[in-house]
Amino acid sequence: MKETVRVTLTHNDPMMYSNFSFGQLGCSKEQAIFDNIAFDNLIKDFLRSWLDQSPVLLLTDLIDDDTTLDDFIEQNALRSFFRYNEDALEQLLEQPAVARHLLRPVSNVHFLNDAYEPLFSQFEQRIYNLAAQQEHHQVSFRYSSLSRQNAYADTIALSQLPPDQFREDIGVYFGTRRSDEVALTLLGRQLRREAFPASSLPVHVITEGYMEDSLRVVKKITEHIREEEATKRHCFIIQRRHAADDRHLGAALLIMNPAQPNKPERIIFCDTLNPSGTPPWWHSFKRKIDAIFPQPEGEAFVSDILEDGGVKLQRLHDGVPVRHQDIDCAFYTASIGRALVQLAQANPDLILTGAIKDIVSQMTALMPEYYEGANQTREPEYVREVNIIRRWNTGRDAMNTLLLSRMAETPLHQPYVVETALQA
Repeated sequence: MKETVRVTLTHNDPMMYSNFSFGQLGCSKEQAIFDNIAFDNLIKDFLRSWLDQSPVLLLTDLIDDDTTLDDFIEQNALRSFFRYNEDALEQLLEQPAVARHLLRPVSNVHFLNDAYEPLFSQFEQRIYNLAAQQEHHQVSFRYSSLSRQNAYADTIALSQLPPDQFREDIGVYFGTRRSDEVALTLLGRQLRREAFPASSLPVHVITEGYMEDSLRVVKKITEHIREEEATKRHCFIIQRRHAADDRHLGAALLIMNPAQPNKPERIIFCDTLNPSGTPPWWHSFKRKIDAIFPQPEGEAFVSDILEDGGVKLQRLHDGVPVRHQDIDCAFYTASIGRALVQLAQANPDLILTGAIKDIVSQMTALMPEYYEGANQTREPEYVREVNIIRRWNTGRDAMNTLLLSRMAETPLHQPYVVETALQA
């Protein structure tokens, strides 16, 4: 089934997937193997060149008498390159052929079996694993934890673990790894871009700290607006994790009157796990609201006005195999946030005074990646493939950001680097 879905989901690639072929994700295994072999040879040539240009002292320090140069390149050279270069990933991305492979679109990736595990080459996986050990160089979703890396930074497959250590953790698979801070930063940056241009209802996107921290930021900004004697109401949209001990993300919308920074006029909480009845984080969110917006004794709690704008998108622990678990709340809440921004800009009266069911209905209509129409969710497997695409493109976005930042610092790069970055 071929369908065109147009939606901005990453800040460098507004046409994230058009002509999306459901059930036909990626390329053939044969093509991926061919490309992977070429990439590994390319990295080996790069490492050989790096070693040729290295001081003799470095070579004698790295390579012992019992190791040949070829063996060292095959095993430890890439780890050494990352150890001696804080900008190792940027240097690799500056190589046009390397950048083309690492920044390839999802249509050029082969996904294995029903776990949607990308078929990486040996050196590509090593690059992601080693980059993740350097601050702010994580390629989101593509690296394995240190506990699942061997001495050469290869990912240890489940089949290679001793029987007593075998554990099918939710973070083992590409499709079930949790969103790291790099991914959340990229999603937050895109959401903030959505809030421009300005509209009749000013919109602020808040992605600081945890949910409680973001609520405090809302209050501080409103107090600052009051000091400027502004009277127009403001809309705040939050997308953050609930708490330090909670990896789930939620979204929230607050309407604030600058004249009353301690008393929101409207609060909508949007969870992605919405079973029949009360959402699981409802009471926790209410406590956070009342702690940050306390009211004088005898007056009603601010949390009494809390409205439920949640949707049932995420599926967890309901008999689904570990490799199919759905922990994509970062993407769901980013889409919710984007839809709420668009609603606030296009239909402020609805956001200010409309019924919550109408807000949710129109919100879902603006989430074509997950809904066919208002309140009409797409099939689970369709949603799963969409989230695999979003995971892949978040990794591309992370590397593209590094490369573009590098180019801004040292603009005298060859034209092909610019072309590679802008087209990725």
